[in-house]
Amino acid sequence: MEAISITLAAISLFFYLRICGSQKKPLKSMLLNSLAGLTVLVTISVISGFMGCGIAVNHTTVFLSTTLGIPGVVGMVLIKFVL
Repeated sequence: MEAISITLAAISLFFYLRICGSQKKPLKSMLLNSLAGLTVLVTISVISGFMGCGIAVNHTTVFLSTTLGIPGVVGMVLIKFVL
């Protein structure tokens, strides 16, 4: 199971770098995307009492929120509600 997680993380990191590399300012794009994802993750973590369903802040969720940004955090919330 750990090998699958590492492989998926490497693949997502490859595509993330490829997408951000195609921008005019790739470093700025990566930093803004990561900052936005972390901000939304912290915000959802803080308001989880009102939502009734919170996201645990651990290595996996921080990695997903920094690589995928806001869509990654929204996806984690949707998965949490479905499961």
